[in-house]
Amino acid sequence: MVMRWARRIATGMVAGIAVAGLAACGSSSSTAKPKPTTSTSKPATTSTPAGVTGRPTQWRDVTAEWKARAPGPFAKGPEAVAQDLAAAWRGGDTSAIGQIDVVAVRTGEPLVVVLRETGGANDGIVGTDVEITLEGGDEGWAVVSARSRRTCVEVAESEPTHCV
Repeated sequence: MVMRWARRIATGMVAGIAVAGLAACGSSSSTAKPKPTTSTSKPATTSTPAGVTGRPTQWRDVTAEWKARAPGPFAKGPEAVAQDLAAAWRGGDTSAIGQIDVVAVRTGEPLVVVLRETGGANDGIVGTDVEITLEGGDEGWAVVSARSRRTCVEVAESEPTHCV
């Protein structure tokens, strides 16, 4: 008798869990129908320190700077090239405010490497993105163009490539 009573309680609990599961799936019928899920990838955005908002400047050409920083071709794979470019930026005297990360490596021809420097909001600059385009040749990947933009606390309206 006690066993039958325990089975009824257990059966009632399982039924209750099943009903709760159906409700969680958004179904009012007796057949569970899970809600469809979608997955979207977020575009690369400039991250800002907590409490600091910013807006990006217009892109500016920094090809000469990057050709000087990386004068020879890289005889390595795309990921290694990206890490070498990030190291070149870190080693140049331009990374005074933060950390430099590889944000994206777009393989193919041409190879495009996106680097980001983040840190404190020094001089009104929250972060800097650099997009470097390289073309492959017999000796490896060589810088052909580069552009950068900053995320600023405030952008100079008269000079949209500069922070205030």
